[in-house]
Amino acid sequence: MPPTPDSTGPITVQQYEDRLLEGDRWIELVAGRLIRLNPPDELHGDVVRNLSLPLAKYLKSSADTYACFELPLVLAHDPVTIRCPAISCFQSGDRFAQADNLIATEAPALVIEVASTNDRRDGMSERVKGYLEAGIKGVWVIDPITKHVHQFHPPTSGRMFKETQTLQGEPFLPGFKISIGDLFVQPKWDRKQ
Repeated sequence: MPPTPDSTGPITVQQYEDRLLEGDRWIELVAGRLIRLNPPDELHGDVVRNLSLPLAKYLKSSADTYACFELPLVLAHDPVTIRCPAISCFQSGDRFAQADNLIATEAPALVIEVASTNDRRDGMSERVKGYLEAGIKGVWVIDPITKHVHQFHPPTSGRMFKETQTLQGEPFLPGFKISIGDLFVQPKWDRKQ
């Protein structure tokens, strides 16, 4: 099922921000139209939880990189497009400078998308293209359905990693590694006894 348009007229960045302040979640703007996404499902949550711990350990030792979760990013201004990836990794400005923002004020170096629900999977190539055109240097798309990870960072073409392979963070997270298969298991601490 495609994302649900929530309005007939163009929405401004300020109107989008107002909705966020009112507690609206899982919304994006695409060419000025408000799109409502389904809430993340359990597969989405497992991937984010499985990636968060090793990513946090890695970032703790990194002086210049930090991550924000579900932080809206303005990709285009006319018409306005705002996307909200699962994770954005920033490498410029003061450490954690974007963490308190309602909408990012600068582009991250890397975004990580989780293609879990149908509406998050639909148009993923358009999302990736939008990120790269907005100056984001790298995009990872983690797919819990096919259990693959796709990496994009021009000028190289995209690469796909299978469940039996290891995801390496270069060039954005040098030295970071995680088994692709480990991204898709239910976390041990989350299993019901």
